Amino acid sequence: MTDSESDALRSAIDSSKGRHITFPQAFGYGIGDVFGGGQLTLITTYLSLFWTRFCGMDIATSQSVIGMSALVSAVAALLFGVLDDNLYRYDVGRRFGRRRFLLMLTSPLLLFGVFLWIPGLPLAAYAAAYVLWVVLAQMFATSYSALPGEMTTDFTGRTKLSTVRLFVSTASTTVIPLAGSAVLSVTGEDRPVGYMVFTIATVVAFSLAVFVCWRRTWEMTPEAAGFGAYARGEVRDGHIGLAGWARRMVKVLHEYATTLRVKEFRKHLAIYLMVQVSMDVFGQTFVFFVVFDWGSTAAFASLLLGCAAVSLPLMPLFGMGMTKLGPRRMYAINFAGCLSGVAGLLLVWVLAGRLPGPVWTVVAVAASLWFFAFKSLCGYLPWAVFPYMADVDQVVTRRYRSATFSAIQASFRQLFSGLATILVGVVLGVVGFDATRSVQSPTARIGVGVVLLGWFGVSMVLCWLISAHLRIDKKTDGMVLSEIDRLQSGGRKSAVDKETRRTIEKLTGMPYDQVWLNGGR
Repeated sequence: MTDSESDALRSAIDSSKGRHITFPQAFGYGIGDVFGGGQLTLITTYLSLFWTRFCGMDIATSQSVIGMSALVSAVAALLFGVLDDNLYRYDVGRRFGRRRFLLMLTSPLLLFGVFLWIPGLPLAAYAAAYVLWVVLAQMFATSYSALPGEMTTDFTGRTKLSTVRLFVSTASTTVIPLAGSAVLSVTGEDRPVGYMVFTIATVVAFSLAVFVCWRRTWEMTPEAAGFGAYARGEVRDGHIGLAGWARRMVKVLHEYATTLRVKEFRKHLAIYLMVQVSMDVFGQTFVFFVVFDWGSTAAFASLLLGCAAVSLPLMPLFGMGMTKLGPRRMYAINFAGCLSGVAGLLLVWVLAGRLPGPVWTVVAVAASLWFFAFKSLCGYLPWAVFPYMADVDQVVTRRYRSATFSAIQASFRQLFSGLATILVGVVLGVVGFDATRSVQSPTARIGVGVVLLGWFGVSMVLCWLISAHLRIDKKTDGMVLSEIDRLQSGGRKSAVDKETRRTIEKLTGMPYDQVWLNGGR
């Protein structure tokens, strides 16, 4: 990067505060989720199938390699979170940026994912390629999720970024299986060439999407992010020894622990984890539910999963709702809709075999369309709310640590998802469910239904109760940002107005006197 390019980048970054986000800029950011949203669909739909059919693995080995991803992702999230947030302390971060530097690295390295889809390689090669893929996915997610809060402080602009991102993600997860099905219908499913052409082309598309995202985004200056001293070239000791690394490890763990001091983030994290784990459980059991409880086919279940596309034209309405109604009211609408959708799926179960086939099919499709519309909103809202957590934290610590928040959130998500997967397996085993049987016992069918509908329903009720106490919205976030600007400009803490003090105390969960301290670093 030349000096003129660096100056141009810094000028663009400096102008980001309050910057109006246009649709092309939002799309430049959102296109990154072609990879972020699509890679998991590609892996879960095709990888185990490809490895077992064409790479000489048995299902146990394949699932063991893939199953380790939860642990690897959880650890990688913690490593990348603090690394990303603190890159401004070092020359490489001040030269290339802390968020965009990781995006720049991710784009070419993703091409190593091609090795996942080449038959005849040793098991160690597949395992190494998959571990690298998981690590890159986490490195991307950590830096990518932090960008909306960096690109603009405007509530509407951030909502636009999140809306376009979720639109692209949903489109990616819908198109990938449809495109794969089309390719395999032409080339045949009994030869690897069709899988290879489709999956390798998709990996290349992922790399290009991240490249475009890197080129079309920007981030805060070191000074705006609270690293002014480091941006001026603070000298750091290069050799710290074993004791020094131990101190750094303690400091890193402390850095993550401090995120949980923020009251509003604890509420957000609880909602996010329950929503994500519920969707994981739903994904693991929905096909079984349709086949064994509804008495239908796997093909019909796949068709119903395609109903998620109904949310694509609704994305602009989601964004408008966030801006006009705020997170708390949108969450109430969301969880009420999800609960009525669960009731609809339950009704379809009750009516299975009692209605004429065509009538029952219409009811099943209608219930699924309703459910998946609100399920997509479930996936949208936590990510739309997330950028404002770092604002609340900044008024406490003086630093903008969105990657640290993204990392602790991702780590908990992977950990709880892994535990939920194990628990679902245990529960289904206890009730006697066996996927190899064409017919299940009544107890097993009830067990599948309770896991799917019960877990989702209870989670939505708990999330609704927690979301009713959220305080972050366009007004309160604006007050936090105005207070940060005032304090950064040298304003005295004692001069804070009463409404701002009260708002910050509700959001942070701590007395105003304990925020914006020098010890925040």
